[in-house]
Parts: sequence; C-alpha cells; structure tokens
Amino acid sequence: MTVRLGNVTFTDWVSLQYPNGWTDTFIFRISPGACVPPFSYEDPLKRMAAHANLKRPGASLWVEVDGPGDWFAAEIRHCLKGMKIPFAVTKTGTTPSHLDFSRPLRLFHSQSQPPPVVDDGQKKVSLEELHCLQALGRMVKGDEEEIASLTGLPLETAKALMVCLAEKGLAVLKTSPKIGRKFSGPQQMDLFPLWHLTSKGLSQALRSWGIPKGIDFTSRLEQHLWQIGTPHRHTSRLWNDWLKSAWPQAEIWAGWSEVQIPGLSVIPDGLAWGRIQGYETLFWLEVGDEHKGRDVITEVTAKRLDQAWRLCRRTGVRLVYAQLGADWVQEAVRWACVELPDEVAILMGNKKRFGELSLIEWGKVETL
Repeated sequence: MTVRLGNVTFTDWVSLQYPNGWTDTFIFRISPGACVPPFSYEDPLKRMAAHANLKRPGASLWVEVDGPGDWFAAEIRHCLKGMKIPFAVTKTGTTPSHLDFSRPLRLFHSQSQPPPVVDDGQKKVSLEELHCLQALGRMVKGDEEEIASLTGLPLETAKALMVCLAEKGLAVLKTSPKIGRKFSGPQQMDLFPLWHLTSKGLSQALRSWGIPKGIDFTSRLEQHLWQIGTPHRHTSRLWNDWLKSAWPQAEIWAGWSEVQIPGLSVIPDGLAWGRIQGYETLFWLEVGDEHKGRDVITEVTAKRLDQAWRLCRRTGVRLVYAQLGADWVQEAVRWACVELPDEVAILMGNKKRFGELSLIEWGKVETL
C-alpha cells in the first residue's frame, strides 16, 4: 500500500518491534527488473529520507530489493552510505534486525502512528506493459528491438505491447528532433519513427518506480542522449540480447545502456548483471572507438578496466569486459590488458556479428 507523508509518498510503512521498543520505518521497494540501474536511486532516496526525518524525527528507511543475486542490493546499500537517518537494505521476504540498520535506531515506547494510505492513481496495465513504460522512461525514445532487449521480452511481444500502450494513450510512435548537441544549421530529425512516452505514460513509469511527484528522478536517464538513434546506441541497448544469444546457459537478470556510476569517471556503453559459470558477474560493454588513435585507445581502455574492476571489487562480483570493434581497435585494446586478475575476463568481438562472443576464460583475453 502507498502511504503519504506530507507531499511525499512511500511504498509502505511499518512499525517494527525490537526488544527495546518500536520503530517508525518507511519502506521503499525496488525491482531490478524495472529497467533502472541501482545507482540511479541514490538522489531520490536521500531526498525522500530527509523529508521523512523532517516530518517525523526518528524515522528510518527500509529498502526492499525484489530480485536475484546480491549485487543490486549491495550497490543500493553503497549508494546510501552516509545518510543521516538509519536505513536497511534487504532482499524481499527478509525483515531487518536492528543490527541491519546503518546506525542506531530511535525506538519508541509504543507502536508509531501509521501515515495515511493513499491511492497511487495508476492506470491499470499488465506487468509486461509496465516494463515497456519503464524502459522508455529511461531511454526517452527507442525502437521495439531496444525495448525488447532492455525488458527481457520477446521481440514480437514487445511490438504487440507497444501497440496496446499507444491505444491506452501511454506511448506514441513519432519522429522528433534529435536530443542534446546544438546544431549550427536546421534542427536534425530522427531518421525513423521511435517510441516515446506520453506525459501520462511517463507519470505512470515514475509512480511505478516509487518516485513521488515533486522528487526529481533525472538520474534515471541514459547518458549521452544525443546518440539516440545511432548504430552505436542501438548496439549498446541490445547488449542484454547479445549476451543471451552468445551464451544461452548464462543468466542475464538486468542490463542498462550508458550508465553513470558514482565514483567512476568512465561510462560503459552497456552494463549487464547476471550469473555465468556459477559466478555473479557484471558484463561491461564498449562499442567502437574507431574514431580514436591507437595510443589513446590503449590508455582509455586501461582506465576503463581499472574502474570497472574497482566497481566489481567493492561488492565481490566478477567482471566480463567486452570490446566490440575493428581488428586494429582490438589490437590496441590488448595492450592495456595486462596482469589480469583471475576474476576478470576480456572478450573481443565484431559489432557487426550480433550475438557472437567467444567462451570465457577467466584471467585471459579471448578473441572471436
């Protein structure tokens, strides 16, 4: 049930009983399948928590993550470090103990008064339709192949769902000006129609993420929006399906294109999360780089690898780093791949050969 605290809503509320008293705990539920990376939730959650602390001193926050693996919840926990109010991050179905909270809880002598329950006002859509709205809510605009890959839906299903969403007034297929960079001449247009959310569709996506009105959530958006509609961005958005096609035995739980990661200065073209060979793994994608010189490619790759491995080390997952590009680009990348940890695998592939990747050899560089 959705509860309201002033002008802010939360997924739910509970007063947890511990040996020394009761909590006043607001709940925020997150699904990794909602097409948004964990890092994006940092700013809205901190704003919502600050509001709760102001309105109800002594309040705490409980973030429930409904999904497989441990990495997503661990990254949420990492993003919220330093927050002034106590918070706990658990998997769905696990009630936190008082030791799971980030700092000592303020406990009350009796059960706290529950906040009012409100109607979230969302238009009724299926879960699959909602995932399409969520994908577009991050992409801004995209085609059916991209929507299918980022939601994990079959292509034909995604096509049918987009037609249904258009009939409900939540999405529209149209050609629009390209985003971002300023042009000296007339405004450039998309080369072909792409799906967009209507204002109602965007509102539905935002409420489905648990983001209340008045709380900014632009952190959800892809970086480098001006690349939308280019072959580079198209390949990045198909990374989930590329991995599933190359390795049917792998589990790919979620993936995102152009992700801004706190603490890192580099932005992966694609980042997927799943399990392969029994290991929870991040799959980092870089596409192209043909516009760079050889020495620059080697230098940039060394920086990307260092930061990608730093990201994985902080939560204990493995890293598969893939470079899709021309042969000479792959050769330049190889010069940066030295002294690899046993938990890292480097793969080289051709961006024109969709769904093809070599087998993983941990600690080694493999070329298709």
